[in-house]
Amino acid sequence: MNKVSSILDKYVFHAFGALVVLFLILSCSKGKRTENLEAGVEVSLIKEHDSLYHIRITSDDLIDSLELPYPVYQFKIGDVDANGKDDILVGVIKTTRFDSVMGRRLFIFKNYKGYVRPLWLGSRLGKPLVDFNFIKNEDGSFIRSIEKEKSGKVLIAEYKWRRFGLEFKRYIHREIDSVRAIRILKNENI
Repeated sequence: MNKVSSILDKYVFHAFGALVVLFLILSCSKGKRTENLEAGVEVSLIKEHDSLYHIRITSDDLIDSLELPYPVYQFKIGDVDANGKDDILVGVIKTTRFDSVMGRRLFIFKNYKGYVRPLWLGSRLGKPLVDFNFIKNEDGSFIRSIEKEKSGKVLIAEYKWRRFGLEFKRYIHREIDSVRAIRILKNENI
């Protein structure tokens, strides 16, 4: 029974990944997603093709753009570093200097006087990243992530900004199935 359960969990995990990819393809098929950073300032994620995106900040005085030459699977806005200004969170798929395996990464950019500038370009979190969300509640603001366990199941972790990067805060759950993880990621059920 344990072997059957393990195989079933693996299929559910892959089906979850396929659904996420399908959702992202459908949601990004229009080529542009725009959010408001602050009054009079917009940030857009512009899709040129499957592996070329641009982050564009547009204000009354200036338009700045940064090229992201990788597939993008997530785009969020939130004040990660608690400085009172929204940051741009982008999930990209790429290798890094410190991790040669193709994987999902979290990049955080800031609006610096109308220019897109890196705040944090993560090689990886604690485990291989599946997805993330920005959460703001009475406890503050933080990144909630779904990460893949060695067993094939997933965990939910939270990270908080600390000076120059993300710092592990806590595990919410470990060794759970993907369906439950999605609800927790969206802050629906802990």
